[in-house]
Amino acid sequence: MFTIALVQKKALPNQPQANLKLAVSSIKEAQRMGADLVLFPEMWSNGYAPPYESAFEDPFAPAFAQQRKNWLEQAIPLHGRYVKALQETAKACRIGVAATFLARTPGKPQNMAILIDRNGKILLQYAKVHTCDFSLEALLEGGREFKVCDFEGIRLGIMICYDREFPESARVLMLKGAEIILVPNACDMNPARLNQLSARAFENMTGIVMANYPGKGWGNSCAFSPIVFDENGYTDNTLLMADDCSQGIFLAEFNMEQIRKYRKNETWGNAYRKPYAYKPLLDTRIEDPFIR
Repeated sequence: MFTIALVQKKALPNQPQANLKLAVSSIKEAQRMGADLVLFPEMWSNGYAPPYESAFEDPFAPAFAQQRKNWLEQAIPLHGRYVKALQETAKACRIGVAATFLARTPGKPQNMAILIDRNGKILLQYAKVHTCDFSLEALLEGGREFKVCDFEGIRLGIMICYDREFPESARVLMLKGAEIILVPNACDMNPARLNQLSARAFENMTGIVMANYPGKGWGNSCAFSPIVFDENGYTDNTLLMADDCSQGIFLAEFNMEQIRKYRKNETWGNAYRKPYAYKPLLDTRIEDPFIR
């Protein structure tokens, strides 16, 4: 079994050093629970908290220039003490860590996730591609590609929150070889969004695992297997479904032997795709009713 610990806890608003301490304690807790890897919600370093109350609706409000500047300056450097502490904790605990933070980059800050192995080495650095440009993330720079890495023989990919709402995200990760897709999240999780994750697992024949912040209508950290049919017919592919408000760490177990057998024999994923018919997917034009 490959066991992933999902952190469904509250981070402190815009307090990176306090949240680092919470991350370290959560990594140690996940290790004691027997997890192979621990996954945090989106932008753990600041708890995805806005720089001022109306920032989600009006991120460029002139009256809050200083608050906006202060928030962006909280961005975490990839090779600084914050990330180093996570690497050292992963190594000391002999556990993988999928960490998230507002990242300092040569351009604008980015919404980032990194994957650290049991030796403290960064295996993957991913910047969220589908930033919420209609909201606070208009202040940030989006990533340019989806990435997959090898974690002890298991191919892992990452997509962050709003990435989940575009089928191309999981599809590209599957085409790059992902067997399990990690989803750091920070939003309400209604049935439609939970069903999206189940569908992404089904259609791509990949495991999907999502960690979210607790709160009324939020939470619901979950895991889905790609296996939706067995020798008895349809089977529920839900491996884990937390409630919305509970705080804690939840374990999701993936039977990689069963998943790999299923991927070799079933019809989804990349078995019978017809890419020659998909050219419109690369058309960059935006037309009504989608012009914003």
